[in-house]
Amino acid sequence: MGVTIVTDSTCDLSPQMLNEFGIKMVPLKVFFEDEVYKDWVEITPETFYKKLTSSTVLPRTSQPSPEEFLDIFKQEIENGNEIVSIHLSSKLSGTYNSACLARDMLDSQKVFVIDGKSASIGTGVLAILAKRLADEGMPAKDIASFIIQKTNTIRHIFAVETLEYLKKGGRISPAKATIGNILNIKPILHIVDGVVEPLDKVRGMKRALPRIIEEVNKKGLDLKNQVCGFCYAGDLSEVEELINTIKQEISPGELIVTQIGSVIGTYVGPGTFAFIFFEE
Repeated sequence: MGVTIVTDSTCDLSPQMLNEFGIKMVPLKVFFEDEVYKDWVEITPETFYKKLTSSTVLPRTSQPSPEEFLDIFKQEIENGNEIVSIHLSSKLSGTYNSACLARDMLDSQKVFVIDGKSASIGTGVLAILAKRLADEGMPAKDIASFIIQKTNTIRHIFAVETLEYLKKGGRISPAKATIGNILNIKPILHIVDGVVEPLDKVRGMKRALPRIIEEVNKKGLDLKNQVCGFCYAGDLSEVEELINTIKQEISPGELIVTQIGSVIGTYVGPGTFAFIFFEE
Protein backbone atom coordinates (compact mmCIF):
# COMPACT_ATOMS: atom_id res chain seq x y z
CA MET A 1 0.00 0.00 0.00
CA GLY A 2 1.26 3.44 -0.93
CA VAL A 3 0.16 7.05 -0.61
CA THR A 4 -1.09 8.97 -3.65
CA ILE A 5 -0.79 12.77 -3.64
CA VAL A 6 -3.63 14.60 -5.41
CA THR A 7 -3.90 18.31 -6.10
CA ASP A 8 -5.77 20.62 -8.49
CA SER A 9 -4.61 22.54 -11.54
CA THR A 10 -4.18 25.81 -9.64
CA CYS A 11 -1.00 24.30 -8.18
CA ASP A 12 0.46 25.49 -11.53
CA LEU A 13 2.74 22.49 -11.88
CA SER A 14 2.97 21.70 -15.58
CA PRO A 15 1.89 18.25 -16.85
CA GLN A 16 5.57 17.39 -17.27
CA MET A 17 6.33 18.33 -13.66
CA LEU A 18 3.32 16.43 -12.35
CA ASN A 19 4.52 13.37 -14.24
CA GLU A 20 8.08 13.84 -13.00
CA PHE A 21 7.02 14.12 -9.36
CA GLY A 22 4.26 11.49 -9.64
CA ILE A 23 1.41 13.73 -8.48
CA LYS A 24 -2.23 13.36 -9.61
CA MET A 25 -4.13 16.50 -10.68
CA VAL A 26 -7.80 17.41 -11.10
CA PRO A 27 -8.28 20.43 -13.41
CA LEU A 28 -10.44 23.49 -12.89
CA LYS A 29 -12.03 25.04 -15.97
CA VAL A 30 -11.78 28.42 -17.66
CA PHE A 31 -14.52 29.84 -19.91
CA PHE A 32 -14.07 32.34 -22.73
CA GLU A 33 -17.76 33.03 -23.36
CA ASP A 34 -18.98 29.76 -24.97
CA GLU A 35 -15.54 28.13 -25.09
CA VAL A 36 -14.48 25.98 -22.15
CA TYR A 37 -11.00 24.62 -21.41
CA LYS A 38 -9.56 22.40 -18.71
CA ASP A 39 -6.79 24.36 -16.98
CA TRP A 40 -3.32 23.08 -17.99
CA VAL A 41 -4.92 20.14 -19.86
CA GLU A 42 -6.70 21.76 -22.83
CA ILE A 43 -5.10 25.21 -22.72
CA THR A 44 -1.47 26.13 -22.15
CA PRO A 45 -0.43 29.33 -20.36
CA GLU A 46 0.95 30.68 -23.66
CA THR A 47 -2.37 30.25 -25.44
CA PHE A 48 -4.33 31.52 -22.46
CA TYR A 49 -2.47 34.83 -22.14
CA LYS A 50 -2.81 35.49 -25.87
CA LYS A 51 -6.57 34.98 -25.59
CA LEU A 52 -6.76 36.97 -22.36
CA THR A 53 -5.07 40.08 -23.71
CA SER A 54 -7.13 40.04 -26.91
CA SER A 55 -10.49 39.40 -25.21
CA THR A 56 -12.81 42.24 -24.19
CA VAL A 57 -14.55 40.00 -21.65
CA LEU A 58 -12.87 38.56 -18.55
CA PRO A 59 -13.01 34.75 -18.67
CA ARG A 60 -14.87 32.84 -15.99
CA THR A 61 -13.53 29.94 -13.97
CA SER A 62 -15.16 26.99 -12.25
CA GLN A 63 -14.10 24.41 -9.70
CA PRO A 64 -14.09 20.65 -10.32
CA SER A 65 -17.19 18.69 -9.33
CA PRO A 66 -17.03 16.25 -6.40
CA GLU A 67 -17.49 13.46 -8.94
CA GLU A 68 -14.23 14.39 -10.65
CA PHE A 69 -12.37 13.92 -7.36
CA LEU A 70 -14.40 10.83 -6.57
CA ASP A 71 -13.20 9.08 -9.73
CA ILE A 72 -9.54 9.48 -8.73
CA PHE A 73 -10.13 8.70 -5.06
CA LYS A 74 -12.03 5.48 -5.84
CA GLN A 75 -9.40 4.30 -8.31
CA GLU A 76 -6.55 4.87 -5.87
CA ILE A 77 -8.35 3.15 -3.00
CA GLU A 78 -9.12 0.20 -5.27
CA ASN A 79 -5.42 0.05 -6.04
CA GLY A 80 -4.74 -0.23 -2.31
CA ASN A 81 -3.48 3.31 -1.79
CA GLU A 82 -4.18 6.02 0.76
CA ILE A 83 -4.68 9.59 -0.48
CA VAL A 84 -3.53 13.03 0.59
CA SER A 85 -5.35 15.70 -1.45
CA ILE A 86 -3.98 19.28 -1.24
CA HIS A 87 -5.83 22.26 -2.69
CA LEU A 88 -6.16 25.96 -3.40
CA SER A 89 -7.24 28.04 -0.41
CA SER A 90 -10.86 27.37 0.53
CA LYS A 91 -11.32 31.14 0.86
CA LEU A 92 -10.47 31.63 -2.81
CA SER A 93 -12.34 28.71 -4.37
CA GLY A 94 -14.81 25.91 -3.68
CA THR A 95 -12.31 23.32 -4.95
CA TYR A 96 -11.35 22.18 -1.45
CA ASN A 97 -15.03 21.71 -0.58
CA SER A 98 -15.56 19.59 -3.72
CA ALA A 99 -12.72 17.33 -2.64
CA CYS A 100 -14.20 17.09 0.87
CA LEU A 101 -17.59 16.09 -0.57
CA ALA A 102 -15.90 13.37 -2.63
CA ARG A 103 -14.15 12.05 0.49
CA ASP A 104 -17.44 12.03 2.38
CA MET A 105 -19.15 10.12 -0.45
CA LEU A 106 -16.60 7.36 -0.02
CA ASP A 107 -16.87 7.39 3.78
CA SER A 108 -13.24 6.25 3.80
CA GLN A 109 -10.56 6.71 6.44
CA LYS A 110 -7.95 6.54 3.69
CA VAL A 111 -8.57 10.01 2.21
CA PHE A 112 -7.11 13.16 3.80
CA VAL A 113 -8.14 16.48 2.23
CA ILE A 114 -6.10 19.60 3.07
CA ASP A 115 -6.82 23.30 2.62
CA GLY A 116 -3.46 24.54 1.35
CA LYS A 117 -4.27 28.14 2.40
CA SER A 118 -2.27 29.26 -0.63
CA ALA A 119 -2.43 29.39 -4.42
CA SER A 120 -0.39 28.62 -7.53
CA ILE A 121 3.09 27.30 -6.82
CA GLY A 122 2.39 27.59 -3.07
CA THR A 123 0.01 24.66 -3.42
CA GLY A 124 2.46 23.03 -5.80
CA VAL A 125 5.32 23.13 -3.31
CA LEU A 126 3.09 21.61 -0.61
CA ALA A 127 2.17 18.78 -2.99
CA ILE A 128 5.84 18.17 -3.84
CA LEU A 129 6.80 18.03 -0.15
CA ALA A 130 3.95 15.58 0.49
CA LYS A 131 5.01 13.33 -2.40
CA ARG A 132 8.58 13.17 -1.16
CA LEU A 133 7.35 12.07 2.27
CA ALA A 134 5.13 9.46 0.59
CA ASP A 135 8.14 8.17 -1.34
CA GLU A 136 9.97 7.79 1.98
CA GLY A 137 7.16 5.54 3.20
CA MET A 138 5.40 7.91 5.60
CA PRO A 139 1.71 7.02 6.22
CA ALA A 140 -0.97 9.34 4.81
CA LYS A 141 -2.15 10.47 8.26
CA ASP A 142 1.35 11.63 9.20
CA ILE A 143 1.90 13.32 5.83
CA ALA A 144 -1.39 15.19 6.25
CA SER A 145 -0.39 16.34 9.73
CA PHE A 146 2.98 17.58 8.46
CA ILE A 147 1.46 19.47 5.50
CA ILE A 148 -1.20 21.09 7.68
CA GLN A 149 1.61 22.45 9.86
CA LYS A 150 3.35 23.78 6.74
CA THR A 151 0.18 25.63 5.67
CA ASN A 152 0.50 27.71 8.84
CA THR A 153 3.98 28.94 7.90
CA ILE A 154 3.80 29.27 4.12
CA ARG A 155 4.28 32.79 2.76
CA HIS A 156 3.08 33.74 -0.71
CA ILE A 157 4.16 37.24 -1.83
CA PHE A 158 3.37 38.50 -5.31
CA ALA A 159 3.39 41.60 -7.51
CA VAL A 160 0.98 42.38 -10.35
CA GLU A 161 1.92 44.21 -13.55
CA THR A 162 -1.51 45.73 -14.12
CA LEU A 163 -4.51 46.44 -11.92
CA GLU A 164 -6.89 45.83 -14.83
CA TYR A 165 -7.61 42.17 -14.02
CA LEU A 166 -8.06 42.78 -10.31
CA LYS A 167 -10.57 45.45 -11.34
CA LYS A 168 -12.39 43.16 -13.80
CA GLY A 169 -12.51 40.43 -11.20
CA GLY A 170 -14.03 42.79 -8.64
CA ARG A 171 -10.98 42.77 -6.34
CA ILE A 172 -10.47 46.56 -6.50
CA SER A 173 -12.64 49.49 -7.56
CA PRO A 174 -12.41 50.95 -11.10
CA ALA A 175 -11.36 54.30 -9.64
CA LYS A 176 -8.43 52.79 -7.71
CA ALA A 177 -7.38 50.83 -10.79
CA THR A 178 -7.40 53.93 -12.99
CA ILE A 179 -5.39 56.01 -10.54
CA GLY A 180 -2.97 53.17 -9.91
CA ASN A 181 -2.34 52.60 -13.62
CA ILE A 182 -1.82 56.32 -14.27
CA LEU A 183 0.73 56.55 -11.44
CA ASN A 184 2.37 53.24 -12.46
CA ILE A 185 1.57 51.82 -9.02
CA LYS A 186 2.31 48.12 -8.64
CA PRO A 187 0.72 46.48 -5.62
CA ILE A 188 2.65 43.94 -3.56
CA LEU A 189 0.16 41.43 -2.21
CA HIS A 190 0.36 38.40 0.03
CA ILE A 191 -1.89 35.60 1.18
CA VAL A 192 -2.77 35.63 4.87
CA ASP A 193 -4.64 32.61 6.21
CA GLY A 194 -5.83 31.85 2.70
CA VAL A 195 -6.99 35.38 1.84
CA VAL A 196 -5.30 37.89 -0.52
CA GLU A 197 -4.27 41.00 1.42
CA PRO A 198 -2.27 44.13 0.47
CA LEU A 199 1.30 44.21 1.74
CA ASP A 200 2.79 47.28 0.08
CA LYS A 201 2.96 49.13 -3.23
CA VAL A 202 5.82 50.34 -5.39
CA ARG A 203 6.08 52.65 -8.36
CA GLY A 204 7.20 50.60 -11.33
CA MET A 205 7.59 46.83 -11.68
CA LYS A 206 11.40 47.04 -11.42
CA ARG A 207 11.02 47.91 -7.73
CA ALA A 208 8.74 44.97 -7.00
CA LEU A 209 11.29 42.17 -6.64
CA PRO A 210 13.70 44.22 -4.46
CA ARG A 211 10.73 44.96 -2.18
CA ILE A 212 9.81 41.27 -1.99
CA ILE A 213 13.42 40.31 -1.27
CA GLU A 214 13.52 42.97 1.45
CA GLU A 215 10.39 41.45 3.01
CA VAL A 216 11.97 37.99 3.00
CA ASN A 217 15.34 39.15 4.37
CA LYS A 218 13.88 41.13 7.25
CA LYS A 219 12.46 37.87 8.60
CA GLY A 220 16.02 36.75 9.25
CA LEU A 221 15.34 33.34 7.73
CA ASP A 222 17.87 30.88 6.36
CA LEU A 223 16.24 29.42 3.24
CA LYS A 224 19.17 27.16 2.35
CA ASN A 225 17.30 24.10 3.59
CA GLN A 226 13.92 25.09 2.14
CA VAL A 227 12.01 24.17 -0.98
CA CYS A 228 10.75 27.52 -2.31
CA GLY A 229 8.71 28.46 -5.37
CA PHE A 230 8.64 31.12 -8.07
CA CYS A 231 5.86 31.52 -10.63
CA TYR A 232 5.23 33.98 -13.43
CA ALA A 233 2.23 34.87 -15.60
CA GLY A 234 3.70 34.76 -19.09
CA ASP A 235 6.83 33.38 -20.73
CA LEU A 236 9.37 32.16 -18.17
CA SER A 237 12.21 33.23 -20.46
CA GLU A 238 11.19 36.82 -19.65
CA VAL A 239 12.02 36.44 -15.97
CA GLU A 240 15.40 34.69 -16.00
CA GLU A 241 16.97 37.80 -14.46
CA LEU A 242 14.43 37.76 -11.61
CA ILE A 243 15.09 34.08 -10.96
CA ASN A 244 18.86 34.62 -10.91
CA THR A 245 18.45 37.56 -8.52
CA ILE A 246 16.40 35.43 -6.12
CA LYS A 247 19.01 32.67 -6.20
CA GLN A 248 21.83 35.13 -5.55
CA GLU A 249 20.21 37.27 -2.85
CA ILE A 250 18.00 34.77 -1.00
CA SER A 251 19.78 31.46 -1.77
CA PRO A 252 16.86 29.04 -1.47
CA GLY A 253 17.95 25.43 -1.10
CA GLU A 254 15.68 24.44 -3.98
CA LEU A 255 13.60 26.71 -6.20
CA ILE A 256 10.61 25.25 -8.07
CA VAL A 257 9.89 27.50 -11.07
CA THR A 258 6.73 27.41 -13.16
CA GLN A 259 4.26 29.51 -15.10
CA ILE A 260 0.93 30.71 -13.72
CA GLY A 261 -1.87 28.85 -15.47
CA SER A 262 -5.19 30.03 -16.85
CA VAL A 263 -7.33 29.94 -13.70
CA ILE A 264 -5.01 31.93 -11.43
CA GLY A 265 -3.99 34.06 -14.43
CA THR A 266 -7.60 35.12 -14.95
CA TYR A 267 -7.47 37.11 -11.71
CA VAL A 268 -3.90 38.42 -11.68
CA GLY A 269 -3.18 39.01 -15.36
CA PRO A 270 0.06 38.79 -17.36
CA GLY A 271 3.28 40.01 -15.80
CA THR A 272 2.42 38.88 -12.28
CA PHE A 273 5.14 37.01 -10.40
CA ALA A 274 5.25 35.41 -6.97
CA PHE A 275 7.78 34.01 -4.51
CA ILE A 276 6.87 31.26 -2.05
CA PHE A 277 8.78 30.39 1.12
CA PHE A 278 8.14 29.20 4.65
CA GLU A 279 8.40 31.42 7.71
CA GLU A 280 10.06 28.88 9.94
